Amino acid sequence: MSDITEQLLDTLATYPGTPDAACMTLPPQAYTDPGLYEIEVETIFKREWLLIGRANDIPDPGDWFTMTILDEPMLIVRGADGAIRAMSNICRHRYMPIALEDRGNAKRFVCAYHGWVYGTDGRLVAAPLMEGSLAFEKKGCALPEYRLEVWQGFIFVNLDDDAPALAPQLHEADAMLAHYSNADHVTGFSYDKIWEGNWKLATENGMEFYHHMGLHAATLEEAMPAKGAWVEPAPESGRFAHTHCSYSAHGSYKEGAMARFIPGEDVFTELEKTSSYAIGLFPNISLAMSVDSNNWLSFIPLGPDRTRVIGGYIVQPGYDAAHPEGAAQRNQLLYDVNEEDAQATWRLQKVLRSTKAAPGPLNVREGTCAQFYKYLGRTLAGDRVPGLQAAE
Repeated sequence: MSDITEQLLDTLATYPGTPDAACMTLPPQAYTDPGLYEIEVETIFKREWLLIGRANDIPDPGDWFTMTILDEPMLIVRGADGAIRAMSNICRHRYMPIALEDRGNAKRFVCAYHGWVYGTDGRLVAAPLMEGSLAFEKKGCALPEYRLEVWQGFIFVNLDDDAPALAPQLHEADAMLAHYSNADHVTGFSYDKIWEGNWKLATENGMEFYHHMGLHAATLEEAMPAKGAWVEPAPESGRFAHTHCSYSAHGSYKEGAMARFIPGEDVFTELEKTSSYAIGLFPNISLAMSVDSNNWLSFIPLGPDRTRVIGGYIVQPGYDAAHPEGAAQRNQLLYDVNEEDAQATWRLQKVLRSTKAAPGPLNVREGTCAQFYKYLGRTLAGDRVPGLQAAE
């Protein structure tokens, strides 16, 4: 381990014991050091639950899409039995990817190399001309599966077969989201881009409203001004951070892209009606909600300085068909906002190797970032955090 990586781990270990209001930003090397990135891969991304899509986007038996996490190509399929599975997208014969497109619908999957056929549950259905092979056993050639759970309508996978179940870890978030009907919402807008920057830069950006006044001055600041943001106390589990931002008089119920439409059964509190609510689920997920929608993003690292960003805007069923003009305005707005965030990510990454780059003080509206840094400290450098091992 390099001296820089050692120093970074020592620094991360100081965050759990530092009050949120006293936290500084991470050192610039935390976003560029290959050694720290390798530790993140092994400790976080090979062990944590990662958000990869929406169950409502594959509603019918045979619906599927592909996803690669680190070096693991996956085939996410809703089977004939209605269950969603994450299977290896590698033929059990000679390694050819089975599904070659991004998504589709199929009753079975046929490998383009030698014609091996698999069912939507991963069973090998047929293997042409394999008579005479002493090594071939049909039952032993099913596609291996990855751990998968659906929470609030979102599809999560885990590369660790022994990882604790996801749902019990998020019981506090379930209580916070009880009125938002995420599981029933459908996709109105999808987003899938490569951002040229470290995954932590993108993640931090997705969990605070303070940057509205600068980065989103022309898109979000009028409706959700940064001055109206505040951070909620961290949950006892430390599993996420959350924050609100009050709507301005121009952002609550006006017509057009930022309109808020209360569902027929109004179960919302006054706080929920008058503010946007954002949860940063650790390690890499942003959920930004109003009473009628949720703008979600998941930041998948492709290296120390590249991130795949997948997500979308989910809305009440039937809303877009009933309000096509408003939906079109909203979709353009969300695309523009995401592109503004992408620009911030690559611009930040570009300057982090400067000898003059140094940590700065967080704004109190960025307490979610402080809580994210504490998660990183506990997860990546827990053996260096004073008192953490004793507490466990």
